[in-house]
Amino acid sequence: MSRPNWFIALPLPSQADWHQASCSAPPALRRFHPADLHLTVAFLGPCGAPRAEAAWLALAPLASAAPSASAASWRALGPAQQPSAYGLLLDQGRVELERLLAHWGAVALEAAGCVASRRPPLPHVTLLRPKRRESAPWMEPMQAWMATAPLPSQSLRLEHLALYTWSRDRSERLFRIVHQRPLDSPTWAP
Repeated sequence: MSRPNWFIALPLPSQADWHQASCSAPPALRRFHPADLHLTVAFLGPCGAPRAEAAWLALAPLASAAPSASAASWRALGPAQQPSAYGLLLDQGRVELERLLAHWGAVALEAAGCVASRRPPLPHVTLLRPKRRESAPWMEPMQAWMATAPLPSQSLRLEHLALYTWSRDRSERLFRIVHQRPLDSPTWAP
């Protein structure tokens, strides 16, 4: 296994039913486990545990009210000619989350010594990934599916901040939470 990626994110609450919106998608796509659904604040990549911990500690004194979010539309993510994922863009909470992701993401990336993205934040929740990258037989069916795909009717509150890395056994769950705290409660950092 290659070096695991690290990222800081806002986990979807366990009672959220957003994963059910992807149940009717073409079978060539891998559905994320409900417990893996999150909104990324800062993607740190394969930076290693010490740098990921530095990013986590840099966010320790920051706090924010828990934003509410609702789904706006499906979107292909990654390269247009061969998307690497499919997810839900946000409607309610989008502007507030763009600001939070821009500020907190910059703080975390700087603390970890990672290069900041030049693209503005895109608040979204990834629900599906292609099983194979060699060919793209799912692209046409996915475009048709997204045009009429269901959206979660339930809005949710993003109440926690978490540091993630890869799960040790990636057969069911892709990620594991290393640290988690309430979004509105700053913590003491050494």
